[in-house]
Amino acid sequence: MARKLLLITVVLLALAGAAEAQFTRTEDLRVRPPEAWKPHEKYGLNLSLGGGYLNGNVRNYSFNGGLEFDWKPAAEHSVFVQASDNYVKYGDASVTDKSKGSLLYAYALKPRLNLFLQTTHSHDKFRSVKYRMTNTAGVCFHNFLPGVFKPVMLSAGLTPEYEKSAAGGIKRDFRGTARLNFASALTETVSLNGDLIYTPRISDAADYRLYAEGFLEFKVWKDSVAFRMTAVNEYDSRPFEGVRKNDFGLTHSLVVKFAR
Repeated sequence: MARKLLLITVVLLALAGAAEAQFTRTEDLRVRPPEAWKPHEKYGLNLSLGGGYLNGNVRNYSFNGGLEFDWKPAAEHSVFVQASDNYVKYGDASVTDKSKGSLLYAYALKPRLNLFLQTTHSHDKFRSVKYRMTNTAGVCFHNFLPGVFKPVMLSAGLTPEYEKSAAGGIKRDFRGTARLNFASALTETVSLNGDLIYTPRISDAADYRLYAEGFLEFKVWKDSVAFRMTAVNEYDSRPFEGVRKNDFGLTHSLVVKFAR
């Protein structure tokens, strides 16, 4: 049984690397809201890793990795960190090359009300983003709906942003951010999660980004190993020159979880 589990793990890791690296090109990383993380007394750590290699008619290398860490130093205070790296090379051409990271601090003002500060940093060669920094300060209201969708969260904040293109162009924007996030346990071993984020420019609402993500997660082994299938759609009304407005991706990954 242990050997079978090890073999399945190796195969899924290879598939995860090939799929995620080739089709995912999210512009930056948004930390999952505190309500969507599994509660831990002290900390939690999730790691994902994948890679792929093909040599024949086409030579392809791919690698992707991810980290999620949460820490609760006190009852009202929470810290969340997410990071990922994704790289794909076809022959001598680098197709995808991106790194992303986020830090979020949340303060529980009331039982259903949090104040939060968030910073995200990213690099995405495929979308011609050499560097992007996004900072958000805001408030979120959570677990206000009874029933199957739990946790559920609404949040709003102000978001100054700095962005530099691969060609050297620089954009400084001041945006607003509205977000809806939910999770639902479909069965004892399958859960559905969704995330919708809208970020308009304060001075020009026609300049906006829309990000939608949904994923199914299947328990592979207790609460420690899970298989995740994700659909992502992104729309940028005014991307850099030569970059399409819309991206859609389907990915899958194996997630290993540690907690205390």
